[in-house]
Amino acid sequence: MPRDGIYRTILWVLALTVVAGAAFAILGATAARDPVMVRVGAGVALVAGVIYAFFRRLGAKQSQRRGDSNE
Repeated sequence: MPRDGIYRTILWVLALTVVAGAAFAILGATAARDPVMVRVGAGVALVAGVIYAFFRRLGAKQSQRRGDSNE
């Protein structure tokens, strides 16, 4: 699974979502001074980060099971 293209794509999309959520929160805190933007951005980053961690852990377990040494 960790070498599968769709798996890697999911990880990339989740990582970019974390970055976008953090950027949205920072923009809301600094330029817009909008607490709703901060909450939404932080929430998106947090949820995407948890899902990312879940997929990374799932991939690590799958690699261990198959005996891969790269992941």
